[in-house]
Amino acid sequence: MPCSSRYPNACRLQLEHDVRRLEQLLEEERYMRSVLENALEHAAVKLSDLSLLPNEAQELLSHISTLEMTITRLEEEFVSLHFQLIQERNERRLAEYRLKQVPLEEPLCSHPQSQSVDLTDPPSDTSDVQQEATTKFPRQISVIGLSNQPNLLSEEIVCCMRNIFLSLAGSCKSASVSDTVPQQSTPSPTGNYSISPFWSSSEPPTISSSLAESPQIDLQFHSDLLALESAFDPYRSRDKLSWADIGSYNFVNEVSWMSPGKEQLDFAADALGQFRLLVEQLGKVNPIHLDGDERLAFWINIYNALMMHAYLAYGVPRGDMKLFSLMQKAAYTVGGHSFNASCIECVILKMKLPIHRSQMSLLLALQKLKVSDEQKKFSIVKPEPLVAFALSCGMYSSPAVKVYTARNVREELESAQRDFMRASVGVSKKGKLLVPKLLHSFARGVVDDTNLPAWVTHFLPPHQAAFVEHCMSQRRQSFLASRAFGVLPFENRFRYLFFPDKLPC
Repeated sequence: MPCSSRYPNACRLQLEHDVRRLEQLLEEERYMRSVLENALEHAAVKLSDLSLLPNEAQELLSHISTLEMTITRLEEEFVSLHFQLIQERNERRLAEYRLKQVPLEEPLCSHPQSQSVDLTDPPSDTSDVQQEATTKFPRQISVIGLSNQPNLLSEEIVCCMRNIFLSLAGSCKSASVSDTVPQQSTPSPTGNYSISPFWSSSEPPTISSSLAESPQIDLQFHSDLLALESAFDPYRSRDKLSWADIGSYNFVNEVSWMSPGKEQLDFAADALGQFRLLVEQLGKVNPIHLDGDERLAFWINIYNALMMHAYLAYGVPRGDMKLFSLMQKAAYTVGGHSFNASCIECVILKMKLPIHRSQMSLLLALQKLKVSDEQKKFSIVKPEPLVAFALSCGMYSSPAVKVYTARNVREELESAQRDFMRASVGVSKKGKLLVPKLLHSFARGVVDDTNLPAWVTHFLPPHQAAFVEHCMSQRRQSFLASRAFGVLPFENRFRYLFFPDKLPC
């Protein structure tokens, strides 16, 4: 009722009461809005908070949560089925080829520039890589009980996929592809298999025809340290002098493209069948029972195998955008949960964003990975930065792939760092230290740029370290001292390097 001038106090009290009631309603509305926003954004919401909501709101939140869980499960099942479908299609094509003994309509990995690839005739001779692949690893692998030995299973999986890659590349001979490959890489004198890639998002770096042109370094005097231009250098780049001794990388096998022949397709068909059985065992594995080193080695092997499998299933993408899409699509079911390559790298292995690949780093930062709390329980407890030298995304600047064991994974990671640095670090003709971008990004968390050259020399053999220090000293005495080292860009051309199981003594 309207306030009268005869009762001013009663009017004021009524207004104050109405204001307090409205303020209380406003506070309740704000609180309810906050609870609903947190619930929709999957933030932590207490049960006591939900109990304050109206029944209709509680039912709506329950329906939304159930719907989102169903959608997530269906998305994972769709990705898994799509991946299996592509694998089945590849196996069917291989089987049809074996039955009809005619070329596949579309090989697993084909040359985009060639008009046709003759697969009807078997290769006249078998390469050393093919012989090693077919004799070192048996075609039939017993999978009985491997689900109870997760680390052994992961080792078999990465070995099997490596074996398939080496086999499919084993029939390529320089003489048979010289017309379609513009530039031929030189095989390693120790028997490495190397052919220039036909998948490329960037042109291969050109090599100077004469390293002796306007040199600041006496190449003749240091001939025992520096290799000839024709020597095998897994990370060759423009103006970079190659070491005569690149350590363990001297024994890697290189796969830059694949042109399968009949014998290779026969082997791949059997190997893919065995590989499928191995991958199926992953669904029965429970990584939560693995300790720190076991879990670390397991996920490194699974990541590397998954990336190789993705290339076989989807082909090689051009550019980081399509590679990022591939890393979302390719997934394995482990312990009843689906894990794609991005999830394994960023969540399970807790790797930092790959700042050495700026576009991929941006995509990962913008994309919110869908990972459940149950999946996060499979993660390693503490990040291990050295994993950067163990994961290969199948690019020219990626580290070589090898099998990691639970017993020695820490030592193997240290070895991976040392081996990568010995093979990739070099010196320019003018005496400047050259480091790959992957290593430079890693070193930012260890040492500043001023001390990076000294830090690098600790991982080099004494004679190479002394040579680098001598070059640094010469540059400090000249006008070139403004920059002590250069950073080599990350090359995203397709290429895999594989370590053998055992290195020569």
